[in-house]
Amino acid sequence: MEYITDPQVASNLILALEDGHLDYLFQTAHVDYSERDGLVGTRSTLGLPRTAVIALVSSIRRAQGLPIMAGAWGDYSAWITLSAEMLELLHEIDVHARFDFFSNPELPDDEVRALQNRILIEEVLPLGLTIDQLSPLGDIEGAQARNAARRMLSEDTQPTTEYEQWVLQFFNLMKRLPELAEEPLSLRRLTELHKILALDKETGGVLRTVDTVDTSTICCLTADGSGVAAKQIMGEMSAIATYGTTRQKPFVHPLIKTLVYFYWLRRIQPFQVANPLFARLAVHIFEYQQGYPTLPLLPLTRTASREWAVPPAPDSSHFDATEFVIKRLKLFLNAYTEAERELDKTVRRFGALCERFGDIDINHRQARILDKALSVPTTVFTIRRHARIRGLSYETARQDFLQLVSAGYLEQQKRGRLFEFRLAPDAPKKLTK
Repeated sequence: MEYITDPQVASNLILALEDGHLDYLFQTAHVDYSERDGLVGTRSTLGLPRTAVIALVSSIRRAQGLPIMAGAWGDYSAWITLSAEMLELLHEIDVHARFDFFSNPELPDDEVRALQNRILIEEVLPLGLTIDQLSPLGDIEGAQARNAARRMLSEDTQPTTEYEQWVLQFFNLMKRLPELAEEPLSLRRLTELHKILALDKETGGVLRTVDTVDTSTICCLTADGSGVAAKQIMGEMSAIATYGTTRQKPFVHPLIKTLVYFYWLRRIQPFQVANPLFARLAVHIFEYQQGYPTLPLLPLTRTASREWAVPPAPDSSHFDATEFVIKRLKLFLNAYTEAERELDKTVRRFGALCERFGDIDINHRQARILDKALSVPTTVFTIRRHARIRGLSYETARQDFLQLVSAGYLEQQKRGRLFEFRLAPDAPKKLTK
């Protein structure tokens, strides 16, 4: 960065800025930052050094976080036209980005973990249906597959289908985000992450060697196109790694970088398998590294999976991506506001739960068990599921149930090697008294 050391030049720059003489520079340079022809006339018309004006423009951009972007998504290049709507969205998201599930003092940690688990489970269920290993599923089959996978994740049982294997794999990786985000997304690291993601380790990290991607078995959520030619993949991956590990000049807002990163990977489809799922994993790690640690765990896919999954479809190789980016920024903002609503709802339910069972000598976890049992008397509880959902040790979860059995509120039965717990027949009468 160049610094302005001449006091007179600095004074002239400030006067020119205040008088509006430099407004046209900002208006034109934001369309395509490489077009700086307007700067040439500053010496003759205003008597200002060109380098000084460039330094001023760059400094103000960095200070305000203005998003400039050109050249991304494989063979495609795009630009973003700065607008008040975009800046307002970026500001609103950054305000909401302070959101933290654990910030509410009224909720115990295990209640927060249970809420996060519920959101994360619903987030990963549709993701597994977007990978290229699975044939498209109809609405009924898809709903049945999601319900089975939901039970598998909730009860911590072994997956029985390939879809469930992918869902479980992605769920576990999302739980490891802080660890996975410790290392920069270099080319080597991107390959390692694909190896970690792939179910078949022989295909993990293996780049695509054919020029076209078979889309006949890809669900409608992954209409990414054919990807770049195989010989271009390594160059594109190197460019993506550079983009993700260096600071851009001029400054590019982290959320703009996040969107570019995701759809760039989606566009080129670098690996033999699981490209959409890999792009999602990489971008969540990238979000975390860019200073948005909560964003990967918010309800994004669940609320707008189809809109989020559709990549840009330009008419030419050089296109305006402004509207596309604005729509995706709105999805980010909606994810934050939806999470805030869910947290508020959880706080209110927790308060009502404590009030309902406040006269009984039980903890809040046991109160929630009884609340569910009284609402649906046929519900079967297991120690393993209780421990997984709430992030408890097995022994803590076990004691929650045994104490309720001793009090006569639950009864236990052994099925195979597992103990199951149900509402005791006379529990409603006891609780009414």
